[in-house]
Amino acid sequence: MGFLTDHPHTSITDTIDRVVSARDYTLEVDLGTLVGLIRDNRNEYQYTTNQEEAGRALRKKLKYGNKIQQSRSLDLMDLFISQGLKFTVLYNDDKLIDRIEGIALGNVSDSRGNKYSSKIITKCANYVLGWYSYIRSTGLESSRCYASLNVVGEKVKRHYSHRRRADERSNFMDDGADESIYATSAANPDQMYRIPQLDMKKAAPSIRLVISDGLASAIALQNALMVLPSNQRSVDDEEATAKFIQARALRRKVLRYLQLVTEGEFLGSLIHANDELVSALTSYDEKSGVSEDTDGSSGDYDYSEDENQDSDEEESLDDRSLSSVQPSTSSNPFGDHNRI
Repeated sequence: MGFLTDHPHTSITDTIDRVVSARDYTLEVDLGTLVGLIRDNRNEYQYTTNQEEAGRALRKKLKYGNKIQQSRSLDLMDLFISQGLKFTVLYNDDKLIDRIEGIALGNVSDSRGNKYSSKIITKCANYVLGWYSYIRSTGLESSRCYASLNVVGEKVKRHYSHRRRADERSNFMDDGADESIYATSAANPDQMYRIPQLDMKKAAPSIRLVISDGLASAIALQNALMVLPSNQRSVDDEEATAKFIQARALRRKVLRYLQLVTEGEFLGSLIHANDELVSALTSYDEKSGVSEDTDGSSGDYDYSEDENQDSDEEESLDDRSLSSVQPSTSSNPFGDHNRI
C-alpha cells in the first residue's frame, strides 16, 4: 500500500460499489450486511475508520460514478438516515457533505466536468430537504451527529426559497391591470361593445382610496428598503417582500383605473401613484441581488440543459424523491484525490 496514495479498501467499499452499481440489488436487503460491516467496532478507531471508508466510497460514486451510481448512492445515504442510524463520522465527512451540497445547489460538476443531470440535482435537493425536515421535527438540530446535515439543509432551503421569491418578484413591469375592477354603468350602451366606461360619481371614493393606498404603499416599501443592511438582499427580508407584494397588487388596481379614467381630476393623481409605485418596486428589484445571479456565478442550475448524453442511464434511474466537521488534509488516506 503506497503512502499517501492508497487507502484502506475493505468489504465495505466492495459492498457499496456492488449495491449502487446495478439495480439488481435491493438496497434495503443489503443494508443489514453493510451496517454490520461498518459497526464491526472492535475498538473506537476501527469504527471511525469504517465510517470514513463508507463516506469515501459514497463520495467517489457521486463524483466519479455514472447516473445510476449517483442516484443509488443518494438512495443509500437516505436509507442510513431514514432508518435512524447514527453514523456521526459518516454524516460529518466534510468532502461527502460538500459534494452533496454542491449537487443539491447545482453548482458543482462531476469528475468529467459535466453538469449533474436535473434528475440527480432534484433528487439530491429533495433528500437534503427531507433530512432537514426530519432533523428539525425530531429535535435533533443540536445533535453533533446531524450537525453538518442540518447546516446543509438550511443552505438548500434558503437557496430554493430565494429562487421561488425571485420568480415571484420578476417581471413586475409586465403586470396587467386588475380585472376585478369593472366598469359598472349598466345604462351605457358602449358596454355591449365592451368599451370600458366608468360611472365617475360612484367610483370616485374607490379611486381616491386606491390612490391613497398606492402612495402609502410605495412610501412604506421605500422605507423598508432604506433600513436594510447593505449586505442583505431585499428578497431575503420578510417585511420588505410583504410590502413589495402589497405594492405590486395596488399598482395593478391603479393600472386598471388608468384604463378607465381618460380625463378629469383623477388622471394626474393616478399617473403620479403609478410612478411612485414603479419607483419603489424598481428599488426592491435592484436590491434583490437576483440579477447578479444570472451570470452563472451563483450556481443556479439551468434545467433546460440538453440531457441526451447518457440517455440510457438516465431512463433507468430510480426517480423516487422524499420531501442532509472535521477538516481533512492531503495526507488523509481517505482524501478525495484517491479514486476508487
